[in-house]
Amino acid sequence: MTKKEIPTVAGKNRIVRRIIDALVERDSFLLLGHKDPDTDCIASLVAFALLLNKLNKEITIFLAAPVMPQFSYLLAICKYNGIGISYGTLGAPASYSTVVILDTPKPDMIALNGDIAALLAAPGVLKIEIDHHLASDAQYAGDGDYCLVSQASSTCELIGYLILKMSKQGERFKGTDFFTRNLVLAVLTGIVGDSQMGRYLKTRKERFYYKLIGNIFNKRLVEKTLKGSKNLSTMEAVFDVIRNFSVQEKHCYDGIMKLKNSASSIHYICLDEGQSAELFKTYGAELIVNVSKAAADSLAEDCKKLGMVAYYDDPALSGFVQFRLRRSAYYLHTDLRELLAGLKVENGGGHPGAVGFRYKREEIKDIRSFTADIVGRIEALVESAGR
Repeated sequence: MTKKEIPTVAGKNRIVRRIIDALVERDSFLLLGHKDPDTDCIASLVAFALLLNKLNKEITIFLAAPVMPQFSYLLAICKYNGIGISYGTLGAPASYSTVVILDTPKPDMIALNGDIAALLAAPGVLKIEIDHHLASDAQYAGDGDYCLVSQASSTCELIGYLILKMSKQGERFKGTDFFTRNLVLAVLTGIVGDSQMGRYLKTRKERFYYKLIGNIFNKRLVEKTLKGSKNLSTMEAVFDVIRNFSVQEKHCYDGIMKLKNSASSIHYICLDEGQSAELFKTYGAELIVNVSKAAADSLAEDCKKLGMVAYYDDPALSGFVQFRLRRSAYYLHTDLRELLAGLKVENGGGHPGAVGFRYKREEIKDIRSFTADIVGRIEALVESAGR
């Protein structure tokens, strides 16, 4: 079923109450995100795990593979709090009564293995979903009454909303501090990472809730961090860490940025099959995903409108050619999801300021002419909209 905005505040609150009841009543939780997890996905997994930890639940985070170095502080928080992380395999999957699916647009994007697929299909296993993707191809993966799917800057913002609701139930959670430094830090990481410190937000509602929840959690982080310590203490400091590149990332980034092409409304990079294969061989899939997003961001800011990177996936991972499209902070009046609709893209989605889409390899005979055609169509759409 296609994801839709929860129509009323009362309906949203009913779903929140059901999720809170499940968190209290159930004991064992498996947390899942999407393939090639980004900042908001990793932060959502950690934030939700820390929330469950406060309720003394059994928790496991599943990741298909190790994540990038800039997220190490989040995984260190899990280790410090005794939260288990499984990479690629999962012991005794039948022991989990509840699966929480976070920041994942549709079921076929969930990072899982055969055991987890069987668990998701098993009767009696509750599937909670929290997500902010509302693109045209977004599909529910959770059980209907337990899907907190709503427009927001990030999935972490929705987790922050859930935490605020729980913190107001003083009698039920008496003595529980929901605003410990590590939990606040995880929530803020997702909020600033996915929205790029709010610059990807378009609607008044998105900006309102970003500022409301972001400011509440930022204030808590400042309060909870010892003065004079080297620990992250503000939203800005968190954002700086997320943006910091490793040596390998910078080398990869600098290399592909040399391939920049320019059109009036979009700057773009097109990597052919050979160039893509060499990058995957040298750097690995996860680094390529992160760097391609960062490159698209830089191209957009340089153009002052749009930036795009196209590359072939490693055939061992998928049979797709990937396109990453970003919007500049100077170009807020265009919703990239509307551009995808105008391009008649059937496999793609994302946020107002950042989207991804893909085509099967066999659909593309010449990647350069194919990309040039997409660029031309984007230019026409931008021109027709008078933007």
